[in-house]
Amino acid sequence: MLVKIIVLGLVAISSGLGLSQEIKKNDRTCRLVFPEKPADSPKFVYLYDGEQSHRVYLSAVNFSDVVEIKSGDVSLIMAPEAISDPENIPPEYPRIQIPEQVRNFYVFLASDQKNQVMPISMNLLNLDTGKFQLGNTLWYNFTNHRIAAKLGESKMTVGARKSTISKEPLSENGYYRAEFIFQQNSTGDFRKITEQQWWFDADCRYVGFIVDRGFKLPGIYFFRDFRNPAPTGNTLSETEAGN
Repeated sequence: MLVKIIVLGLVAISSGLGLSQEIKKNDRTCRLVFPEKPADSPKFVYLYDGEQSHRVYLSAVNFSDVVEIKSGDVSLIMAPEAISDPENIPPEYPRIQIPEQVRNFYVFLASDQKNQVMPISMNLLNLDTGKFQLGNTLWYNFTNHRIAAKLGESKMTVGARKSTISKEPLSENGYYRAEFIFQQNSTGDFRKITEQQWWFDADCRYVGFIVDRGFKLPGIYFFRDFRNPAPTGNTLSETEAGN
């Protein structure tokens, strides 16, 4: 049986090209991720934080560039163009509330065909738990299935519509075997999804998304988040800027 699983950025994981993000130590930052980005989705969007419109390139195979957001309680709005009139923002533009205490986060994007103006939904994924360390993988299960995996020397189990963190698969950099199984609708016997050889870099964090893709088997998306602290602020890589 042909298993349709997409593991994103593995070539870049091995090479380390075009993914390094430089950020200030105390900045409030986010990155966008759109694992099932339709072909007709916009290439660029603007994130408006109440003061500034941040132009962001939406990649189909990677995180967006790091975006620095202002402090305080923020209503983060996604728009097709820079916001020039804050008093008349179309209500159809996707938005999420970012509480003041949330400093670092991801924004998970999904298609929303009910919104004819901008068919994208935004979901906040908070990273400020203190438990997401270098070498760990943060897993989000958006299915009704129970998922289990053997990841090198570690194991992972995540319930339907839940999240969890798996520990380092290896004690040092190298390839490891990732084996996934699932319990359909969280009942009955577990079934195999896939086995893959994945690369581990101890200097990175990873994020995995498990989604229903219209097939019998769930889809698994795997992203690498590597950032270099630097006093000069974040920079757009040529790859992610679309140059």
